[in-house]
Amino acid sequence: MSVERMMAGVSASITDFKANPNAIIQQSGGEAVAVLKSNAPCFYAVPPELFEMMAEAVEDLALLTQAR
Repeated sequence: MSVERMMAGVSASITDFKANPNAIIQQSGGEAVAVLKSNAPCFYAVPPELFEMMAEAVEDLALLTQAR
């Protein structure tokens, strides 16, 4: 038995996600959603606002690294 690490507090089966991805994203409350296949994460769906925050954080970290 293996244990998979999930990087999201919200998850949905790939079947449910394919049936209505917008509903799953809305129900996540702005959090990332781990989409599961055979009970293991196969990808993460991220709302646009969260993706933008993540991209800005990566950019800020790169600039901080350059400044140092």
